[in-house]
Amino acid sequence: MVQNKKAIPKVDKEVTYIKGVAKNLVDRIYGPAGLPWGTRFTELEATVAAVREALTEEMLQQALARQAAQAERPPEYHVCPDCGRPTRATDQPESRRLTTGHGDAVWEEPKAHCDKCRRDFFPSEQELGN
Repeated sequence: MVQNKKAIPKVDKEVTYIKGVAKNLVDRIYGPAGLPWGTRFTELEATVAAVREALTEEMLQQALARQAAQAERPPEYHVCPDCGRPTRATDQPESRRLTTGHGDAVWEEPKAHCDKCRRDFFPSEQELGN
């Protein structure tokens, strides 16, 4: 088995589950007998890469959407990053897209508004490094 190059404790705790998901995907994609004889390694590699890309984008989207949906945000996310005054949440969330080296993340995020600076912003921008 290929080992993670960087150990991440949250992921390491889920290795057994990940192995089960991989087994299930192999069953679903190739059937219970597994990879058919004669399948080129490059074809297997392309299939695995497509699964990895789909999983990566889905996890990015779900994690960011859940964070954005949380009603309680830390106090530092309730102030304008320019003037430091309190902000208010706007009525309509806006679709956000972030392109990463591992896929695109798309989610709905509520905007905050600063009355003094007269601008809208996304509170998560500080955390995402945008």
